[in-house]
Amino acid sequence: MNMKIYIIILALSFGVMILCAIIGGFLESSGTVTRETLGAQGITVIRAVYFVLFCVAAFALVPLALRFFIAMQIKIGNGELFLIQWLEGHEQTVVYCCWGLFILGLGLAFSLAKNDIVKLLK
Repeated sequence: MNMKIYIIILALSFGVMILCAIIGGFLESSGTVTRETLGAQGITVIRAVYFVLFCVAAFALVPLALRFFIAMQIKIGNGELFLIQWLEGHEQTVVYCCWGLFILGLGLAFSLAKNDIVKLLK
């Protein structure tokens, strides 16, 4: 797995979140954009955009955190342990399983909260 791609994705996601927060703060302080002008649907869209950016950051963080964990375990001398060797050999599979659990959890959460989500979008 190429970690540069995940570092770029994580940095862009955080960068866009920070940039949008700064721009939104300026627009709100100048009175150009307020909660009343956005309305309930506008606020919901902004929350959804931030949630998607957060999910992108979380998905990009998984392979980086796993690679960091393996590298640090090897550096402190635990590289010969079975679990560390197994994680190093099956790194991509572990990342895909974590992503699968994330998707499963999101699907479960959205299916249980679909009535609330639909109510927010109306």
